[in-house]
Amino acid sequence: MSNLLNVVKISGTYHLKGGVKGVSYLEDPKLLEGNKVIIETPAGQKRVVTVTEVKSLPGNKITLEFEEVNTKSEAALLANALVYIKRELINIEEDEYLVSDIIGMEVVDNKYGVLGKITDVFETGAHDVYVVNEGAAEIMIPVVDEFVKEIDFAGKKIVTEIIDGMLPEKG
Repeated sequence: MSNLLNVVKISGTYHLKGGVKGVSYLEDPKLLEGNKVIIETPAGQKRVVTVTEVKSLPGNKITLEFEEVNTKSEAALLANALVYIKRELINIEEDEYLVSDIIGMEVVDNKYGVLGKITDVFETGAHDVYVVNEGAAEIMIPVVDEFVKEIDFAGKKIVTEIIDGMLPEKG
């Protein structure tokens, strides 16, 4: 795993003074306040900024304000950018991982071969569910030992053993 974690995806501007809104992958996004983060635009440009304020919105949405971004036009340049922090800022146990560690990993099933890449992870009351895009179809895999056999962070691959019926019907 990289030393940097993607913790927010910026979706757009929030107000005239340079605030942005986005989706947070953190349980407690408030820990970003007062810390320096790296913003990477879709074009690959990176810059370091200081988070001055974080507000939670419904769901996993948040607003962010940065010391170095003061106008709506500056904030608009950050649309679809990713916000990264150093892994050390978050207290995670050795056997824990973040959603951003999983997104984009390739899923390979022992019976069916390559299923696609993980595009989303959502929580249910009992366990997480991986959403895997396979072409136009989505496969949902409950994150339980019965189906998820191995998570290889170094190889960015997840090995599964899904059952018949979990794959989308071929039209």
